[in-house]
Amino acid sequence: MAISHPKTRDSRNEPVIALVTDNVFSIMSEHDTLGFIHKAGSVYVALSGDVLSHSVEVGQSLTWEQALQMVRDNAH
Repeated sequence: MAISHPKTRDSRNEPVIALVTDNVFSIMSEHDTLGFIHKAGSVYVALSGDVLSHSVEVGQSLTWEQALQMVRDNAH
C-alpha cells in the first residue's frame, strides 16, 4: 500500500490514499472521493461513496489490492 502526495503520483492510474481513522482509508481520484476501505480484522471491506457515513459496501476481500479494485470499479 503506497500513500503518495497528489503531485508525485500518476493521476491517470494511482489513487490518493489517506488515513481517516486507525482502520479506515479514503480512496480518492484527482478530483473526487471514490470510496473507502475499512480494515476489519483480516478482512478489507470496500465501500463506495464520497461520504463515509453514507457509503455502501461493495465487497470484502482478504487482500488490500482486491478491495482497492472493488472501490475503483464501483466509483460513480
